[in-house]
Amino acid sequence: MIAARAGAVLLILGLGVGCTRKPPETWTEVDGGVRCEGGLRHLACTGLYGEGGTGWAARQLGPGVRAFTPGLQLWSDGLEKSRFVWLPPGTRVDTSRMDEWRFPVGTKFWKEFRWKGRRIETRFMWKRAEGSWLRTTYRWSEDERVALELTEGERDVPGTPGFEIPSQLDCQACHRGREDGVLGFEAVALAHEEASGLTLGQLAEEGLLTHPPGQAPRIPGTPVEREALGWLHMNCGVSCHNANETALASFSGPRLRLESHELASVQATGTFRTAVGVPSQFRPSFGAGGKFLRVAPGDGSHSSMLYRISSREPAIQMPPLGTHVVDEVGRAAVRRWIESLRRTTP
Repeated sequence: MIAARAGAVLLILGLGVGCTRKPPETWTEVDGGVRCEGGLRHLACTGLYGEGGTGWAARQLGPGVRAFTPGLQLWSDGLEKSRFVWLPPGTRVDTSRMDEWRFPVGTKFWKEFRWKGRRIETRFMWKRAEGSWLRTTYRWSEDERVALELTEGERDVPGTPGFEIPSQLDCQACHRGREDGVLGFEAVALAHEEASGLTLGQLAEEGLLTHPPGQAPRIPGTPVEREALGWLHMNCGVSCHNANETALASFSGPRLRLESHELASVQATGTFRTAVGVPSQFRPSFGAGGKFLRVAPGDGSHSSMLYRISSREPAIQMPPLGTHVVDEVGRAAVRRWIESLRRTTP
């Protein structure tokens, strides 16, 4: 598994990868709305609420902007989230590789974060050219009248349980896990029974996929197995622990992303093959004794995976970025799965 925040940021800097953007331009408040005069300094100028901020006052989604909720979601320290996508008219998502979707130039994504109903930030992705995404975020004012671009991030947002708004470099660190940089809008999560809005089935029905799947990818196993595998897929595998060379944890061994061709059984998944019963290089500071495995069947106390998702110490925690509060629901799901596995003698 990968180390900590510093290592991730240093790697990004070493690769010369960054999020490019134009200098901030001007905008004007007009009768509760926003008039955009070029540039993307204000969230209203991104098209989420109509071109030029026309729908800002009523927070009315712009033409063609679609809401979606993946059935598997990344833990964000308990904040509520809403997600939106805009595909250029007449285009389709290239799904010739079901596990590596490629999006048409012009595609836009937004993800809104709220704490107790109050908007905190909205993240924005825009594919401006092939292989080039603008990624940035917008910080909402306390009264939610404005949302302005914030590129350097913000730690410990007031009024939240320590929520952190990522910098552009932090965004890149995770989004490198997919070849086209999009994480949550993908086959397994959109095919999940808890997905809503623009789901995989809806995309196929509307002709928005170049290669609609003959059968939707479903997570195999019992409810206990499906919950744990799904949580690990979205929180660990999609961004980092997969085979893509650019993924920050591609070198580490565990393959926790669920691949559509490996869903015939739990045992066929990369998660099972590369984690269950596999020796772990990580050792906790306390003396656990005995063999320490990535997933020790029937034994959470000797499972490095469970130990690390249960921690928020910087050099230990998983995921390593973007969270300061343990996901107790996810942790419990992984523990139940580990305990359900048949214990083997070390």
